[in-house]
Amino acid sequence: MMFQLDVLIENLFGILKVVPQTLLLAVIILILSLFMGGCLALIQRKKIPIISSLISVMQSFLRGTPNVVLLYLGYYTLPYIVQYIVSLVGIDFNPHHLHPVITVIVVFSISFSVFQSETIRGSMHSVDHGQIEAAHSLGYSFFQTLRKVVVPQALVEALPDIMNSFLVIIKVLSLAYLISVVDIFGQAKLLGAYNFSYIEAFVAAALVYWALCSFLTLLINKFELRLRKGF
Repeated sequence: MMFQLDVLIENLFGILKVVPQTLLLAVIILILSLFMGGCLALIQRKKIPIISSLISVMQSFLRGTPNVVLLYLGYYTLPYIVQYIVSLVGIDFNPHHLHPVITVIVVFSISFSVFQSETIRGSMHSVDHGQIEAAHSLGYSFFQTLRKVVVPQALVEALPDIMNSFLVIIKVLSLAYLISVVDIFGQAKLLGAYNFSYIEAFVAAALVYWALCSFLTLLINKFELRLRKGF
């Protein structure tokens, strides 16, 4: 079967339609994973007994378990966990009504929070401790020091790793099709099945991923350069 350029172009436009929703999902997961990763990093920084040990066990489990396994675990267990939680406040909930998109967001946010916590911890350690002590001597509270001294400088160091995480999230979202959530890969598979042009569809998907990641990398490099000039 010959490669058809017109079908490739048609598939490209078809795949581009789902790029915005793929990016939105990736941004939501990135923000949630950064928030949870930040919380984990702060808890470990404070070395809270028992909780720090539990977090270490959770991190070990998440690092050692493939995302596809975590996704299926979340798909089959999360609806019943939600049902149990809402039943505590007297709300009747049908677990079959939980949208798969929620599962994707929750599972991948938790999975990536482990790696974000390591990124955040490393970037926080890169901030000169003398600046933190100076902030405390000026009467800054813990959160003021964090917001005005630590975070702005740590962000510069963490940005490349955060960007890499964002690109990885975009690509990992291809697994979401396993539970009926359509992203770039899912759309390519649907288009390939529709017109029996799987080669053209997957080449189109590869081109979209490539262009998207290249564009985002260019943007983040410029942003990082501006941040570094600021410091």
